Amino acid sequence: MFSTIFPISIFLVIHFNSGFGFELKIECDAPIVLGATLNCTTWVFKEDGKTLAGGNFKYAWKDDAIPPNNRLMESGPNVDTWSVPYNSSIYTAGGYVIRVDVCEWILGMFCTYQNSAGTFFMITESLNGNLLLAQKNETRDSFVSTSDTLKTAVALKPSDKNYITKAPKVLSYWFIDCVYYGITTDLQFDYNFTKSDENHMIESLVVGDFTPLPPPTTLPPPTTSTPSTTISTTIMSSTTSKPPSSKSKRSIDNQINKDSILSAKNDSQSNNIKVWENGVLVPYNGSFPYVCNSTVITTDSHKVYGYFQKIVTTKAPISNITVSGNNWLQQGEILSLNVNCKGSEKMQFCVDYKRGLYNVTGNETCHEYDELDTCDFPIKRYLQDQHTVIIIIKNDVSKKVTSVAVTIYKVKQQAQLSVIVIPVVFGLIAVVTIVFGVAYYLQNRSRFIVEVADFDFGPKYADMEYKTFKDRLKDSIVNAFTRDPMPSSSEAPIWPPGHKYGSMT
Repeated sequence: MFSTIFPISIFLVIHFNSGFGFELKIECDAPIVLGATLNCTTWVFKEDGKTLAGGNFKYAWKDDAIPPNNRLMESGPNVDTWSVPYNSSIYTAGGYVIRVDVCEWILGMFCTYQNSAGTFFMITESLNGNLLLAQKNETRDSFVSTSDTLKTAVALKPSDKNYITKAPKVLSYWFIDCVYYGITTDLQFDYNFTKSDENHMIESLVVGDFTPLPPPTTLPPPTTSTPSTTISTTIMSSTTSKPPSSKSKRSIDNQINKDSILSAKNDSQSNNIKVWENGVLVPYNGSFPYVCNSTVITTDSHKVYGYFQKIVTTKAPISNITVSGNNWLQQGEILSLNVNCKGSEKMQFCVDYKRGLYNVTGNETCHEYDELDTCDFPIKRYLQDQHTVIIIIKNDVSKKVTSVAVTIYKVKQQAQLSVIVIPVVFGLIAVVTIVFGVAYYLQNRSRFIVEVADFDFGPKYADMEYKTFKDRLKDSIVNAFTRDPMPSSSEAPIWPPGHKYGSMT
């Protein structure tokens, strides 16, 4: 016996001295409306805070409400959830703290304390949630388009939605810029804004009526008596009302008696809520809590309210995109396009280039966009081959993708007309000039013949040597005294070899 207890004691001492070996994490789906159920979950992690611990654990839950709520989970895995309702007839709205203590079972006999965790949560008097805006299945936040129907819905927290669905009657009242547009039963409302660059406030008042429904009775036949003008304090209508327009020409006097949620007998308080009646805005003689900064206090314990609002800015989407310029380019030319469009600021654009032909899907995006003050910008680019230019323009409510196919073509080099005509013309002129010149010369060549007289009447001797003028004068004097008789005319004169004359010069 001692040999069995001793090792167990040693193990327990070591285990207890190890301290907090696990880390706890706790989360609750707070805040919740008074009357709803709070759901809290805790996880047991190892020391690293990332890996869930293994083993068997004991959970002890409690809160600080009066009267308190508590729960004990004797054995469970590393995750445990506690759901605790807060009845509106017992508890009040405010802040509360919830805690959980965790210990680990050792050998199924001892539960060693490991850690504890707690969290603060709020219980509110009104429903918790927000307004969701959507156009063409796209979520909108602060900006809405003027070209599409705006679908507005009240998104309640899961705990509050589960609570209010138990009410026999749930109605939502809708207001835009303090103008009352009627009731819906599905927490949704559709509206079209027509003017851009305006701010509008959308308000919704959700009312869950827990008043028990009366037993069914047989209704008497309808009468023609004039309906009472007293405004009922109970919501009687659950029919969805469409937003009235100036062309509807309907009266809502009877509807006021049906859908007013509070009495309006005391009309001393000013009310700035209006309704459309026969195309004209008239003051509404009912009262609503929360709406348009109303100071009306709700006192009906059988009803739960939820007030939600959102301020939006209307924007005109991108439209009328036109791309001008030549998309058929000769090789070497620069692409030059100009883009124009319409739409509200603030606009951004980017340009992308895809080689070859590209089919636009509409989902194209860019890493960087350039700002536009006005939708008028050029596109210039040098392209060597066929491309598709993708132009993306967007603003706060729309995005448009446009493509332009650019074709590059080559042109065969041909000589210009002047290069051919001018040489031919001048060649013909030269030929004609030469022909006329030759003909003119042949016709008038006799005028240019010159007769040349030969003044050398003496015989010519090939062996005549050159003599100067002095020598010739000397020879002439000598020959004058020693000259032989003249030969006959039939004989050729023979001059001695020494009788030669030089040049006259």
